Amino acid sequence: MDILKALYIFFIGACLGSFMNVLTYRLPRGLNIAFPPSSCPKCGQKIRFYDNIPIFSWFILGGRCRNCKTPVSIMYPLTELLTALLFLACYIKFGNTLTMWHGCAVVFFMLAAAFADVFTAADENFECGIIPDSLNIAGFVVGFLLAYLLYGFRFPLYGALAGFLGLFIPSYLFKLIRKKEGMGGGDIKLMAVVGAMLGIKSVFFVIFASAFMGAVFGITLQAVSGRKNIIMPFGPFIAAAAILYLFYAPLVDKFLYGV
Repeated sequence: MDILKALYIFFIGACLGSFMNVLTYRLPRGLNIAFPPSSCPKCGQKIRFYDNIPIFSWFILGGRCRNCKTPVSIMYPLTELLTALLFLACYIKFGNTLTMWHGCAVVFFMLAAAFADVFTAADENFECGIIPDSLNIAGFVVGFLLAYLLYGFRFPLYGALAGFLGLFIPSYLFKLIRKKEGMGGGDIKLMAVVGAMLGIKSVFFVIFASAFMGAVFGITLQAVSGRKNIIMPFGPFIAAAAILYLFYAPLVDKFLYGV
């Protein structure tokens, strides 16, 4: 592994993680992602460029705004660090190739969807978690293009159709029978993005694994909190399963399909 290239990929991941923080906050609220520039939500002070260095600035400032000393969530540097580490993992796994950048795209859009879903679900201004359509559309276009360049046209096309129908059909049947929504539209569209990026073989694993992880997490949360009816965002589990498949696709395919 070339250390300089690895550091470069890590830095790119950290920067895109910083951009991801902007996307996950502004897109669900219908805000422009470029203007106004980043500023403290409390005092409105524009964040200087040297206070906006991914990962490091948060620690240098002690997790507070330089101007008004309002605490800044640790989720900002953690998002940047997680994105950087997963970008580095893509470089280690796939080398400096188009496949690596395809993997980085999967990581970026899956994490962005997961964090948007979680943060809006936790925000009292939203009734439920939201995965913005603009984020799903961007992920679909980028993922489709990269998968097409790597594997041909049918790979992302069949994958997207399988991913969409894989959640749309059970969600539609649930609504038909129970007369209420069983799954958000953002989750269904996210599965189409997963299928476009990772192909039709990924769909069964991602749906099964995300449902399993969601069930385990939900049961555990119910046991700990004592609450019976807990509504959880499903996007993070889809994202986690998709990233698992990205790194372990040959092993999963051999186990599921014998190839």
